[in-house]
Amino acid sequence: MRYVLILLGLLVAGKAQAIDCDVAPTCAELGYTTEEDPYCAENGYMYCPLDHSYKKCVNMDCTKLGFTEDDKTSWCTDIVHCKGNNAYTLCNCLKARCNIGDVFYADGSCGDVKDYTEEKVAVGVVYYTDCSGAGKVISLKNLTLDSNYVFHPTSPFENTVYLLPWGLYGIDVLTLKNYENNSQLLSDLQTRAPELFDGEKDTLNLINVQNESCSYKKGTKEYAQYCVATAALAAHQFYPLGVEPNNTIVGAGRWYLPSLGELTQLYGYDYDQITTWNTGQTGETIAKVTQTLTALESKAAPLSPVLYWASTEKTSHMARELMFGTDASSQNLGSGYISEYHKNDPHCAVRASLNFR
Repeated sequence: MRYVLILLGLLVAGKAQAIDCDVAPTCAELGYTTEEDPYCAENGYMYCPLDHSYKKCVNMDCTKLGFTEDDKTSWCTDIVHCKGNNAYTLCNCLKARCNIGDVFYADGSCGDVKDYTEEKVAVGVVYYTDCSGAGKVISLKNLTLDSNYVFHPTSPFENTVYLLPWGLYGIDVLTLKNYENNSQLLSDLQTRAPELFDGEKDTLNLINVQNESCSYKKGTKEYAQYCVATAALAAHQFYPLGVEPNNTIVGAGRWYLPSLGELTQLYGYDYDQITTWNTGQTGETIAKVTQTLTALESKAAPLSPVLYWASTEKTSHMARELMFGTDASSQNLGSGYISEYHKNDPHCAVRASLNFR
């Protein structure tokens, strides 16, 4: 009798185990597929034990993915190794040919201000570089207008009007994105939205806009306020002293009014630390740029502790601006702060920016 009970117990236990057993996953659920992987190396597949028509690549063909065996250490700052073979690498970020704070010259070269030479024409200071090797330059001085509110490319710096109107007051420039909402502006700063960091495109759009109903005469303050995009036009017409206007690197038409995003790059922002309105300022970039501008003495001038116009429009009547300098108390704004003002008001300074590639 005892043996019968033991046998019954085993049968019951076995039945319970059969009931609790999970259904085996399918090959697809295990990550296998029936499709070919164009980047898989020869004999690089593992096959599903449940169905050999399903497979997954476990050994990539590094050459098909663009990886090579050459030494990239001299020109690359971020080298990625192929998972299939560590001997094969890919460059994820080029070493910049220029550094932030470098003097930028008319021939497209750049260098530390300690190595500055008058044998070449200095035209600006590098304030931004990216992993493609491209970068951005700010002009050595603010752009100015004469007493009739006219910009003269042959004497761009030493005129009487040093705070400019943005222009086109009352005109909504349809080819520009309006940043009327601060929350949208905050979001685009956080995500580095391309349209907020492209003053060159903004400028090319602005210079082709004119208030057709404007009756003011050219060479008057009112013309600069209402009829044309005065700040953008000055930046576009600018070319540095000692440079021919048709210079293909730094001549007229190569410069532009920087966007608000680019002004934040010039000032120095940590975009990952932007949590609320007007946060994230570090001031690290403008400190390096100022050091170089100061070292160049009479050939350059640090940015003034005033507001600077951006190419970024808020509404038909207002445009965006950014405060530079540490002595900002008279404007009731902290240094590096974003604001906005009426486009017809000679309220902000202007620096021209340049892209290099």
